[in-house]
Amino acid sequence: MDNVIASLRKEILDLLHKRLSDFRDGYRQNVAILGEELIGKTTVLKKFLDGFKEEGIIPIYVEIFPHEYSLFLKRCLNSLLFNYLKDAQLLSSRETLDILVKRTKDLLPQTAAAAESLLKKIDKDRPERLFSELFDLFDLFATESQRRIVIVFDEFHHLKKLGYDEICSDLGKRIMLQKNTLFIFSSSHKALAKDILLSDLSLLFGNFETLELENFTGPGSERIIAKIFGDVEISKDLMDFLIYFTGGHPFYLKILSEEAAVACRAAQQKTLTADILIQTLEKLLFHDWGVFNLRFTMRLALLTLGRNKNDFVYLLDAVALGKNRLKDLAPQLRQQRSQVIQKCNKLIDLGILTKNGSFYVITDRLLAFWLKFAHAEKLNSLSHDLTEQVAHFHRQIQNEIDAFFNVSKKPVADRICEVFNQFEIDDEILIDRKKFQLDAFKELKLVTFENSNLRVGIFGKTQDNLWIAAIKEDGINEHDVTEFIAMVKSFKQKKVHKIIIGLGEIDRNAKLLAKESRIATWGIENINDLLELYGKPGIIK
Repeated sequence: MDNVIASLRKEILDLLHKRLSDFRDGYRQNVAILGEELIGKTTVLKKFLDGFKEEGIIPIYVEIFPHEYSLFLKRCLNSLLFNYLKDAQLLSSRETLDILVKRTKDLLPQTAAAAESLLKKIDKDRPERLFSELFDLFDLFATESQRRIVIVFDEFHHLKKLGYDEICSDLGKRIMLQKNTLFIFSSSHKALAKDILLSDLSLLFGNFETLELENFTGPGSERIIAKIFGDVEISKDLMDFLIYFTGGHPFYLKILSEEAAVACRAAQQKTLTADILIQTLEKLLFHDWGVFNLRFTMRLALLTLGRNKNDFVYLLDAVALGKNRLKDLAPQLRQQRSQVIQKCNKLIDLGILTKNGSFYVITDRLLAFWLKFAHAEKLNSLSHDLTEQVAHFHRQIQNEIDAFFNVSKKPVADRICEVFNQFEIDDEILIDRKKFQLDAFKELKLVTFENSNLRVGIFGKTQDNLWIAAIKEDGINEHDVTEFIAMVKSFKQKKVHKIIIGLGEIDRNAKLLAKESRIATWGIENINDLLELYGKPGIIK
């Protein structure tokens, strides 16, 4: 399965190999890979390192754990010496760090002596001194061995928790000076990682190229599901529901598909049914020992260690149940807006919430469903009868499946028009970093255009604005934009929102032409974000 996931990340892997090739040729571009937990960052890095065959370059891979400073230093030394000896064909199996140092002595006596010195004081000296000695050792190794280094720090944001406050700024200075070293970092905490990259690692020489791993789209998710189900058939409708329910997250897709496929074989069913899927979700999401239930329960437990511990849980439950604007949350929680904002900001810092305009969104869609269907059910149930709670869970999931199937059958234009119709006064959204101030529509309707490509659209009037949107279910090109410009010329009002919505690829030149004419271009990701803000299923394509 890791090979399938790695193949779906081919673009990222190709870029890492390109940066390695550039580094070999004398140009260094450091890289930071950001993405949610279990989205496949480590899989990508290990696939990259498995195929590492650059002559004269030694990789160092270290997964960083908080509060384990001595372990961090030892792992750096271990990875460096092991990969060097392996590259020199002097090692075929894993050895202890002490043995690796001894075996390095004949080839690199100065590096081995520096490693011995560092290990002797590893639990005694000040953290900043040890950090400096580690990177001095890297420099010494590069000089003595005539090799360059690629340092891969997995979960690099944990550096902040390794022992001293200035570690990231000191690392930044080292990155700038050690030009014979390429740095590749990864992090599951996007907000904190970006803050470190902008504040401590925004360097004159050695800046980081940031790559964000996202959940898989329809085709990528379908490949994972099909691979796991194998000879068990799954309908397109249920496959799309799995993608929607998990958000296309590879770990969730993998676990859910594996359990559902096993359940089908155990029941001697050749095809996945809604009943088997619901039973699988009960096992994973609802049962105390379910994989997803345990994972999400632990995440909530980390929130409930301080004062007002339950406030964060109640807030997340409210967002999961659709109270995702400040004007809804404050009365729901019976708190002042300032108090709610403070708690939301804390959850944003932790990567659990994101903010889009006036909306708050739980970043992990499966977590949101767990809060809605399992956690809130157990918390608010009037009955302690587990059988009744499970039956209610089944009914809710069945309703969710039915609603998804019904919505998916509607024309895309109808679905977009329906979500436009949910706009309220003072709603605010951000799409591609552009702010849209929303209002309730006084008039809203679907329209048809006398056009070969852009045939359907939406016309809407609010108190102060006109909205004109053209919808195309495949890609947008320059010709489409030119025709749309001609169509909207007759509208002379000052405040007109002009939008072209395309569910396929939007050509780069089309985007530029649209931007020049103050026309917004929304892709399927933008539409799905909008649908999610208003509690509607996304479009799987």
